[in-house]
Amino acid sequence: MNTYMIQHDTESSTATEKPRAGSFDETLVVVNHAGSFSSPPPNKQYQSSSHHSSAPITSRYGSLSHELSQGEKRSDLEQQYLLNKEETTATTTNSIDNLRSRKQSSCRSDFLYYFIYALLNTTMSVPSLYGYASVIFNHNVFQPHIATLSKLVIWSSAVHQLCFVIFSSLSFAKAEVQDAGLLFLSIMTNYIADTILAEGGNIGEILSTSIVTLTAATASLGLVLMFLGKFNCANAVSYLPLPVVGGYLAFIGYFCVVAGVGLCISKSMIGGNFLTDVQLLVDRQSFVLALPGLLSGLLMMVVARLSQNDAALPLTMFFIPTSFYVFLYLFGITLDDAREGKWIGKVQESASVSSLIELVDFNQVRWDLVFSAKCLSVWFGMVFVVSFSSCLDVAAISMDMGEPLDIN
Repeated sequence: MNTYMIQHDTESSTATEKPRAGSFDETLVVVNHAGSFSSPPPNKQYQSSSHHSSAPITSRYGSLSHELSQGEKRSDLEQQYLLNKEETTATTTNSIDNLRSRKQSSCRSDFLYYFIYALLNTTMSVPSLYGYASVIFNHNVFQPHIATLSKLVIWSSAVHQLCFVIFSSLSFAKAEVQDAGLLFLSIMTNYIADTILAEGGNIGEILSTSIVTLTAATASLGLVLMFLGKFNCANAVSYLPLPVVGGYLAFIGYFCVVAGVGLCISKSMIGGNFLTDVQLLVDRQSFVLALPGLLSGLLMMVVARLSQNDAALPLTMFFIPTSFYVFLYLFGITLDDAREGKWIGKVQESASVSSLIELVDFNQVRWDLVFSAKCLSVWFGMVFVVSFSSCLDVAAISMDMGEPLDIN
């Protein structure tokens, strides 16, 4: 360590001597090589080993100048820091304002997107639900009340949708009456109607018993599906032979087509077989009535398969009935003329909300038919098929999302 002595012309240059007022510090200071300062031991003098007294004084003045320069630099740095801090604060404030503005704009655009999406889904779902109601209640005895029964199906779909929105882990989930169970529900209502009519019952018994049976069957089916998922039993469905399941799903598609054609010709085609269905279409009047429906279904199938635009199918569904009424207007055909030609259904009174409750009279419910062997066997088949079709739905959603989903 190199040491230097800083000494002035004083009477005494010992370490114990105090500095005079107005003069430089006369205390001996030891400066080590690293630049730190320490006081020397008392009663010991230090002489410069290589410099005379003027060199240390110059060194001290240089040190003071260096300290003043460092102070000015620190002051400049502090001012620059404060300026940068103010600029950063202003930038942060502007960023927050821009972020808030973008967020509000995004919320408005998201709300508009969700509204349009809901409108498109409603456009596609409501006609399907009316068709489902006609399939479920296809017996002739239900036709005077088909408007109220259709609203009942739509109401059940709304409850189903609400449950999905609240409990589903998928944010885009929507729900409606599933087509896989239509055949089973139709079999139940037809069995109840035929049995009560054969025994001389009335329409009140048929409506009350059918609605209670369908409600109990679908609600219990939902509970069974929940328990299957809770106890990880859905994977057992994968052991079913695929040709069997594929054949049944194909039959459901054929069943829906036959039900739709029956609506076009105003005749039920569900109770017959393939030959009787063909015989109905051989009739010229029936074929003419069914042709627009078949072509419309073919058009929607092509649009759904080939179009990549989400609005294509809803717009097609809107275009088909619009073009029908434009055709009537251009050729001067009135609605009464269309009804006589069976192009439009008969005028029915609008169904109020209270009429949905009035459909059921528990005093007229035939509980022996609700829990009959026929209805129970159909219910077990519905559980079996709907469970598998639900697994297929989950698999299809998983493929569209590009990530695995837990079937259970």
